[in-house]
Amino acid sequence: MPFKVHSHGASDVGLVRTNNEDSWIAGPDGKIFLIADGLGGHQAGEVAAREAVEQFFSAFVEQFPDKNHDPVADAEIEARLALCFQKINEHVFQLSTTHELLKGMGTTFCALTFHGEKAAVSHVGDSRIYLLRDSVLEQLTKDHCWTRGMAFTPQPEDRMAKGVLTRAIGTMPIVESTIRLLPIAAHDVFLLCTDGLTDMVTHDEIESILNRPMTIGERVRMLVAFAKHKGGGDNITVILIEVVHANT
Repeated sequence: MPFKVHSHGASDVGLVRTNNEDSWIAGPDGKIFLIADGLGGHQAGEVAAREAVEQFFSAFVEQFPDKNHDPVADAEIEARLALCFQKINEHVFQLSTTHELLKGMGTTFCALTFHGEKAAVSHVGDSRIYLLRDSVLEQLTKDHCWTRGMAFTPQPEDRMAKGVLTRAIGTMPIVESTIRLLPIAAHDVFLLCTDGLTDMVTHDEIESILNRPMTIGERVRMLVAFAKHKGGGDNITVILIEVVHANT
């Protein structure tokens, strides 16, 4: 059965940072959604995130030029997406060598792309993609982090201490992306977000907000507002994508 998507996204500087190093794109044809969280001093993080998002979008259009005839084989889709990651990594890494202020910059990166009746979930770093299906929230990505152990927090649940990134776009000449494909269904809701949301808001709190009887735009705004209510310690970027039947 053919599907289409509705989406809404927002990015907020938060309550602590003075600049926003997150970047995101929602493709106009509803086939591609990207989110990045830049790393690096001065404005280097902003540059890395923006360049990665823009370059990936261009590479994706080159790799999947026909909107109506995607490759059928999962392996072919994964190979083309891996090439997109290779291109943006090379671009950001090379750019980091062109100016002292850009040295060492990098970015986390998540891509959600649609291919017929499947979605490809791809990432590098600790920005995340979730799926809400039948009211249950599942984290689809696994952070590329080395975690140092448990940290006590006055929360009803223990949380792992903030990990150290083991992979990022642009920090090394070569990076390995994680890519998986899964079938989609009507009423699926995908969430892309940076750690400005997930460091502040628990899994259960996100699930509760996504299950509220509101528009996706209202739910995006509530997620951002709740992250700020709980401290807003980082930039907060959120994209929600709802899958519906094509005739809806």
